[in-house]
Amino acid sequence: MNTIVEKLREAYCLDGVAQPTILCNCSENQEEYDQQRQIFNRRFQFMPAAIVLCVTTEQVSVVVRFTRKHALTLRVRSGGHDHEGECSGTDTILLDLSKMNEVEIDPARGITHIQPGTSFQNLTTKLADDDVMIPHGTCGTVCIAGYTMGGGWGPWTRKHGMCCESVVGATLVLGDGTIRKLSMDGNLDERELLWAIKGGGGFSYGIVTELVIKTFELPFEMIKFQIEWNEYCYIPKNKVFAIRDSSPIPTLTVLQAWEAVIASTDPAASQLVGTNLKISARHHAREEGPFNPDTISHNCMMYGYWEGDENSLREFIRQRFEFTGRYTLTIRDEDKAGRKYKHLRYGDHLMSSWDRYSFHNMNRLKQGLEGTPFPPDEDQPGPHKITSRLVDAQGLGKEGHYKLLESLTSPLVLPGNEGLGLYTYITLGAITGNYYQHVITPEQKTKSAFPYKDKLFTIQYQTWWNETEEQKEEGQNNHVYTRINRALDWMDVCREYDIPNTSGAFISFKDSSVPTRTYFDKSYEDLVKIKQAHVKDPDNQFRSRKTII
Repeated sequence: MNTIVEKLREAYCLDGVAQPTILCNCSENQEEYDQQRQIFNRRFQFMPAAIVLCVTTEQVSVVVRFTRKHALTLRVRSGGHDHEGECSGTDTILLDLSKMNEVEIDPARGITHIQPGTSFQNLTTKLADDDVMIPHGTCGTVCIAGYTMGGGWGPWTRKHGMCCESVVGATLVLGDGTIRKLSMDGNLDERELLWAIKGGGGFSYGIVTELVIKTFELPFEMIKFQIEWNEYCYIPKNKVFAIRDSSPIPTLTVLQAWEAVIASTDPAASQLVGTNLKISARHHAREEGPFNPDTISHNCMMYGYWEGDENSLREFIRQRFEFTGRYTLTIRDEDKAGRKYKHLRYGDHLMSSWDRYSFHNMNRLKQGLEGTPFPPDEDQPGPHKITSRLVDAQGLGKEGHYKLLESLTSPLVLPGNEGLGLYTYITLGAITGNYYQHVITPEQKTKSAFPYKDKLFTIQYQTWWNETEEQKEEGQNNHVYTRINRALDWMDVCREYDIPNTSGAFISFKDSSVPTRTYFDKSYEDLVKIKQAHVKDPDNQFRSRKTII
């Protein structure tokens, strides 16, 4: 048996703490180890020395003290969605918190206690069953801890802010194994640690084994919807996807309309509690002539959560988007929630991956099934690369719009990529809304480390490939590998693209090439001081490439 595992088991015995399941790369539990070592971004294939599946805070504390005593590298994983794979590593002790998934709702105090391995698909259903909710994400398999410590953008952001704004307490294991209960009315170091984990990134300040989050009442009726412009069709002869309409809508028209809606202070716009806009990248050959931002067209998909009935949603869309031209609005009966729809499981019907390409939809087009109902996208793991920036409060402006569209129109994006399962696109996630415009006071804005409360929206550049089981099984014998390097080059170009009225980057959309200070902006210096003063981690054991130090 692995020597490290033997020593770790001994440490649990000496401390009188129940042993968790411990997996290693050996024949005894090889199949389970190979399954458990996988993370969401399949671009990374790590081989941890041991995987420790803890179920209690005391078990976590033992691992922290053990790795410190034996000078071993520690990694922590709840849902495993870190886009740069920093939740695992080869020859590390991987502390897996996915089994810590209990939820306790306190309706009298308007709070919920949530363990770090709780996925949104399960969490949101449990909360909705009690007619309450928290600001959550859009991917059902994402877990609460890393999401919240990164800020926590999602479909409730416009109305209730980032999830981190609702955190009022936590349980934290520090660098020496000390267990601390944090609250808003604790002593100074507890308050500063709590501030740091509210948007200051994961892992740096300790290991969270519970979050205490304020809840809000679940609305009577809400609807998840989508609007598509410049729909694709599949051309079998050339094995490419192309915009169906011979007179497509200029992307600029859609982008400006969406930005105007999220920036609006009109009371009707506040019913749009959250939204994003996905715009597909497209090929532009040099021989096609100069790029024209006023006429260029891309496939565009808007997703949204609407608080209200279907009639009010349709009227809002008619007023705000009818002028854009032809579009397809999709509202499914099963994509409704709220106290009116108690019979529908919230996590099964309102959780879908807004920031991902609709693989089901593309496959439907390849099979000639245009116009048929399509299933919700499952949040499937796959290799990918992401980078980001944010739009300043004044909006992109004319030059910003032009440059953003120019970045999406590139010779590095090859025709036929989608047919091979290679997807390149951006998602724009609305931050501004009633919460940051009106609800939160200037003093309250200082209560979390999330630095970008004044931004209009996020810009997330994405490249994904080999999502399906068939593509995974092809391994290296897959024609997509003749194109991936150019798609990743496109990502590198976009990271450095000069787009006016943009700045910063969002740590939840992690890109290791972005300097750490950029992610935390005005909070950076305070976060470094808190790390050094309160975490009891002098050798920086709680460290990966994008932790605070």
